[in-house]
Amino acid sequence: MANWSRAWSKAAIWLVLFTVLFCGCAERQAVLRDQVTTEYMLTKAGFQEYKPNMETPKSQALLDALPSGQITTFTGKGTVYHAYPDKLTNTIYIGDQAAYQNYVSLAKGRNLCQRVDAPNSAGFWSCFQELQKGGAAPK
Repeated sequence: MANWSRAWSKAAIWLVLFTVLFCGCAERQAVLRDQVTTEYMLTKAGFQEYKPNMETPKSQALLDALPSGQITTFTGKGTVYHAYPDKLTNTIYIGDQAAYQNYVSLAKGRNLCQRVDAPNSAGFWSCFQELQKGGAAPK
């Protein structure tokens, strides 16, 4: 009887560990799938991909400061730009208002990334100028 209880205990522990491992992996795969889908739709909609590097420290700081999984809107002098960070691949997706509207149209029936307004857009403009000067050319 003691062997039977011990066997059931081991089986229960393995079942719990397997379930936790399997569910954790499935959740991570869903998050990665959603991220890849979002990035594909952003690119298709007209967002430009920029890869900050050692020559673009302001842009790297911008990438690090942007909230993951969200599109941040920057406004200044009547111009609006939207930025989406992919910190895993060290990429910033930047699009104008037309590109954002295209993204919204493409994403019909899918979950859109949450869009947030930047509290201070001043730093974005110098970073964006740095990206456009060629330090981090679009892919």
